[in-house]
Amino acid sequence: MPGMKSLARIALAATAIFTSSFHATALSVTDYGAVPNDGEDDTAAFLEAFREAQSNCDNLIQIPEGRYNLRADGNPKTRGVLFPVSNVNGLTIDGQGAELLMSGKAAVFVFEECQNIVVKGLTVDWERPPFSQGTVIASTPDSFDIQIEDNFPVEGDEPVGAFMSYDPETRLPDGKNLDVYKAVERTELVGPQLLRVHLNRHIPVPAGTLLVLRHEVYGPGILHFDRCVNSLVSDFTVYTVAGMALTAHVSTDISLKHFNVLIRPDSGRMMSATADATHFAGCKGTVSLEDCTFEGMGDDGVNIKSGLYLIVRKRLDERSVVCQHNLKMTDLPDENDELEMSHMDTLLPFSSDKVKTAEMELGEENFHRISFAKELPAELREGDVLGNASRVARLRMKNCTVRGNRARGVLCQTRDAVIEGCTFSNCTSAGVLVLTETSYFHESIGTRDVTVRGNLIENCNMHAAAAEGALAALAWLPGNAYPPKPGVHRDVIFENNRIINTANSAIFAVGVDGLTIRGNAIEKACEMPTRENGRNAIRVMNSARVVIEGNTIDPKQQGAGMLEAVSNTVGNSPTAP
Repeated sequence: MPGMKSLARIALAATAIFTSSFHATALSVTDYGAVPNDGEDDTAAFLEAFREAQSNCDNLIQIPEGRYNLRADGNPKTRGVLFPVSNVNGLTIDGQGAELLMSGKAAVFVFEECQNIVVKGLTVDWERPPFSQGTVIASTPDSFDIQIEDNFPVEGDEPVGAFMSYDPETRLPDGKNLDVYKAVERTELVGPQLLRVHLNRHIPVPAGTLLVLRHEVYGPGILHFDRCVNSLVSDFTVYTVAGMALTAHVSTDISLKHFNVLIRPDSGRMMSATADATHFAGCKGTVSLEDCTFEGMGDDGVNIKSGLYLIVRKRLDERSVVCQHNLKMTDLPDENDELEMSHMDTLLPFSSDKVKTAEMELGEENFHRISFAKELPAELREGDVLGNASRVARLRMKNCTVRGNRARGVLCQTRDAVIEGCTFSNCTSAGVLVLTETSYFHESIGTRDVTVRGNLIENCNMHAAAAEGALAALAWLPGNAYPPKPGVHRDVIFENNRIINTANSAIFAVGVDGLTIRGNAIEKACEMPTRENGRNAIRVMNSARVVIEGNTIDPKQQGAGMLEAVSNTVGNSPTAP
């Protein structure tokens, strides 16, 4: 996904504020001139406090309770990061209930190659959210006029990276037919708070449609951890941000407790973060989320993946290849990382080997040159994909809530995952989607040992970015084809979940070897099927070692579109409609 690579480069380029080791001393930002609740700019005082912490080797920065006004782009010594932190062992940022009211465009906290980081007790908001919302009053095939609500001041010329429709009564995301990206050519102000949006292609946007315009989708975010070890974020609330609230890249052992991404109460807003609440790429150890709430995002609540599939473009010799991501993103493995090799038309690993060397070639094509410890298998051919099996963090998600967002509650693309006791409501896509795909983003990897149990999934998977089921394990191959054989995912358990009200199947699985669907209670499945394989409360295809038992599916409590409660078939409907 966009954003991860750019943040990593920002962090590398930024001037590090901290280079010290652990020392048991503390300072407060108020000692350097920051005054809460006065409405004045506190950026200089915060920067001075952070610089003093560097020189004094402090390990605790305190931010006393109150509201502070900060400019995210206010650090003159860095490029795009307010507080860059590098090579620190032991640092706590204690917000003590403080709120940071931001302006400007830049990342707030970027931690690079740090250990034992704690960030707690903070709330972050932006004076002007990175989105606008309003009602369309007129349209043509190439433009529409939208009356923007007064609390989102516009001047014209605002960029729009994406827009989506919302239900005017519930003010929840809808986007069945209007979930649009990269379609806006320009905007102009044609009246007080009246924005004319010019499109680069014909899109019908009917008058009366309630829309959110995201001025930026994948922005710089608030918290980013790059190659860090043992990080804790607790009692932290995000009300809005351009991009993702928290991202982590090749980091080990990350714990989130009471980390919340929320629509600010009484703000009238319909969105919080413009992309994911949390996004973990190539992490190791354990990623833990406990008692967190994510609502109103423009994308997933949690996306956790091993990284990106790299396509083999050329065999150089008996041990080396040149690879490339299909969208030309960068995901360079480390020495000794284990890469699995799969044919793209099955995604079944046929071999694996450890990386001996890996480097990027110069140029805009983002070619990855990788050499392996052993000779390449004869079966490896151009067009095959490599997935990193060393960067697969365990996921432990407990007692969390994801609601009212576009896309999934959880996008699980890792190994050894347990998601339990959570609530997923009004997610436009699946509550939990166990996925790997080579259809567009090429996000990896085929999962192993995933358990989803004791969760409530309600009113999910009926709108934008909908998947095959409210709870699903599947893979999308090129052209959205399904896996023809079991084994892309292995050992998946869906147990004791309650699933209420969804358009297609409540539970869907394809390409799984070792699938248990047990003790789930399903109501109002197949309410309005949009696909032929969505007419069963439980639909399983092309899977092996399947156990389906003890599920409660009263036909009288299901939607009119259900043909039969359970269907387990092999070899039919190979392509997603």
